[in-house]
Amino acid sequence: MTPSEHTQTTLSLTITQNKTKKIILAALFAALAYVSIQSLHVAIFAPIGAPFFHVGNAVVALAALYLGLGYGTFSGAIGLAIFDLVNGYALEMPLVFLGNVLVALTLQLVYRALQRVVGDRLWVITVAVSSGVLMKLFTDFLKGLIRALVAGASFEPAAAAAFTSLLATAINGLGTIILVTLLYLPLKKILTKFVK
Repeated sequence: MTPSEHTQTTLSLTITQNKTKKIILAALFAALAYVSIQSLHVAIFAPIGAPFFHVGNAVVALAALYLGLGYGTFSGAIGLAIFDLVNGYALEMPLVFLGNVLVALTLQLVYRALQRVVGDRLWVITVAVSSGVLMKLFTDFLKGLIRALVAGASFEPAAAAAFTSLLATAINGLGTIILVTLLYLPLKKILTKFVK
């Protein structure tokens, strides 16, 4: 084997190992999202739906930050989608899944844009997660509006009910911002060692 072939084989093996590690981390984040919402949730009153406080959104955000646009965008959302399927929310699952993908994409794009300019700072994480929370508020409003309209409400009452249901999303969003801001740097140190 020539030195060039050896280098190419070594590089190919390293890329394959890193891809395998990313797949393992994506599966771990999906499992964490599912377990965190399944076992750690508290019901919150809302006029539409049955929302609850949970830390699953923080797992979605952390997955997006650590794993990037591909694996990160979908891993946390898949975990929350599995929760919906297992717990009788199958009809809502596609909208929830799409909303979580949009949240992860928004968060990741804002993070990347700011990181290029100022580097990987904690306030960048907080701003990026906050942008994801704003997207979550928007997608949950649309989901509530659609749900109320399908149930037969006219537009104005449907919009009002969807808006008042956002309190649960705002509470979850605030919890997500706090948790991700606290967990990002310690977990980054651990995960950086794993992915190397």
